[in-house]
Amino acid sequence: MTASPDDKFPELNDAVLGIEELSALFRDYRACATVVEILVKPGPGYVRTEARPTLEQAEEFLRARSVRGVQIRYQFNSSIWCDTLMPIADGIRLVRIGQSQADS
Repeated sequence: MTASPDDKFPELNDAVLGIEELSALFRDYRACATVVEILVKPGPGYVRTEARPTLEQAEEFLRARSVRGVQIRYQFNSSIWCDTLMPIADGIRLVRIGQSQADS
């Protein structure tokens, strides 16, 4: 598949967060965003959850490094965003992608 010059790719951001930055991110989710969906990405040797976790549970899974990753879809400033958070050696990797404009 080849992209044409008129194709618009979604905004993508990538960062590594420390524990304090992770805490601040989850405070921002609670205060500023409307969370649409939280998915846990289990892997071999990681905890598997059947129910959809709360923000508090998702944050604890990441702090405890008991999951391969957590994906959080949320609405902020009339846009839908998807954050994927994965524990890595240096902290928590955050990959953020803008998905679409939310319906008004």
